[in-house]
Amino acid sequence: MIAALVPAKTLSAAKGRLAELLSEDERRRLALAMLEDVLAALAAVPRLASVTVVSPDREALDRARSLGADAIEEPPSSRGINQALSHASAELVARGADSLLVLVADLPGVLPADLEAVLDALPERGIALVPTDDRGTGALALRPPGVITFRYGRHSSVLHKREAAARGIPARVLHLDSLAHDVDEPSDLERLLATPADLASSRLLHELGVAGRLAAGRPV
Repeated sequence: MIAALVPAKTLSAAKGRLAELLSEDERRRLALAMLEDVLAALAAVPRLASVTVVSPDREALDRARSLGADAIEEPPSSRGINQALSHASAELVARGADSLLVLVADLPGVLPADLEAVLDALPERGIALVPTDDRGTGALALRPPGVITFRYGRHSSVLHKREAAARGIPARVLHLDSLAHDVDEPSDLERLLATPADLASSRLLHELGVAGRLAAGRPV
């Protein structure tokens, strides 16, 4: 049984690097829209037995449930994304998961076909991962779920590969465009606005007039 797991930050802290372009409320709305897009892509992958969001944010968890996903509240004792993922992963294993696909919540343009490719590459025991363009980890598949320790943070794709090597297990690396560009900077919004896909996040950016702000170089 393959379970998908999406970590989501506290919405009030979402996308701080976009603060000169978007207000706090707009950044919160964008984070929720991107989560909606990511969950829609995961729902289109038949091999996934479940899709779960782990977050300390009640609004993010409620949105996940409204979109048909499961939700796990991050324990107050968790210190960061890696502990939150470990907690949620253990719960999913208790529910019967023998493989895990972790997908970050700020990849709204992710294609279901690329998620299928990650699962196709997953070894019988080991990991498959897709680096982002800043050497983060866009997607990480693990079989079994605890085969390596989560190393999310700066240059996490490098750290995940090192962790696999230290444990002597295969690590297959894929380079997939829809999983390589997370949304952090204004230039990422330009890319998102240009996507031909009908995405909740791009619709929101159009509604907010973000294209005009970018063209004018105007802060909020």
